[in-house]
Amino acid sequence: MTHLDERLHTWALLARAALASPIIVHALLIEHGPLAAADYIAADARDSRFGPVTRVMAAYDLERAERAGARLVTRDDPRWPTALADLQTVGAHAPIALWSRGPGQLDLLTERAVAVVGAHASTSYGEKVSTHLATGLARQDWTVLSGGAFGIDAAAHQAALDAERPTVAVLPAGLHRLFPHGNAYLLARIEETGLLLSEYPPGVEPSRPNFLARNRIVAALAAGIVVPEAGLRSGTANTVRWANKLHRPVTAVPGPIDSAASRGCHEFIRTGQATLAVDAQDVLDTLTR
Repeated sequence: MTHLDERLHTWALLARAALASPIIVHALLIEHGPLAAADYIAADARDSRFGPVTRVMAAYDLERAERAGARLVTRDDPRWPTALADLQTVGAHAPIALWSRGPGQLDLLTERAVAVVGAHASTSYGEKVSTHLATGLARQDWTVLSGGAFGIDAAAHQAALDAERPTVAVLPAGLHRLFPHGNAYLLARIEETGLLLSEYPPGVEPSRPNFLARNRIVAALAAGIVVPEAGLRSGTANTVRWANKLHRPVTAVPGPIDSAASRGCHEFIRTGQATLAVDAQDVLDTLTR
C-alpha cells in the first residue's frame, strides 16, 4: 500500500467508524491524531461497532467510490474548507471527511458560496423566485449551494447551470448512486462542472437523521443562506437554525399572505431568524453588514 493509499484508508476508516459513534471518533482524533485513532478503532474488539472489520469496510468504501467516480477529501487536504471548523464552536461535529464527485475544487467553490434552500413541494412562485435569486448570485460569481432535492433546491441548481456556473449539491446518502433518482439527470449535470458532496461512504442510503445532519454542512459551507419558499413545518427550518447558530446571515423571500407554502419564510422574518430579501443583491448585502 502506498503512502497516499494508507492516508486515504486511514481517513476512510475514521469516516466509516464515525457513522457508528462520531463522539468517540472525534475524541480519539483530537487526542491521538488520525493514524493512531484509526489503529485504536481497528484494534478495539470490545466494541461491536469497531474492530478489524472497519479496515475491510474502509477499503471497500474506497474501492466502491473509485467505481462510482468519487474521491475522498480529508481534513488534512489543502482543499478542505476551513469554514467547516465553525461547527465545532457550536457543539456540533464537523465531518471527518467528504466524499465528492465532480471536477470542482472544494475549497474554491465554497469560498464564495450562498445556500439556496427551501420547500421540496414548491409552487411555481417559489421556483420562479429560486431561479431569479440563483441566477443573480451565479452571475455575480457566487457558487449556488443546495441539497440536490426536488423543488427549490432543483430550481436553484438548474439556474446556476443555465448561467454556466458550477454548483454544489450536498447529499444525504452515499455517492454510489444519484439521489434522489428523480433528479438523476440534474445531479449528473452538476457533476460535470461542479461537485456532489456527502459525508456518507458509498452504500449508505438516505434516512431522516441523514437529511437533518446534512443541513449543518450546508449551513457551515455557505457564507449566507436564502430561503425563496418554505412552509411552516418545512425541514428548511433546521437549516435556518444551524445558520443562526453559526452566525451565517439568513434571508427569506415573502410570498402571498394566504400561501401555506410561504408561511415558513414569513415566520423566519417575523421572528428575526431571517431578514427580508427580494433579489440577489439583498442577499449579498447581508454578507457585508
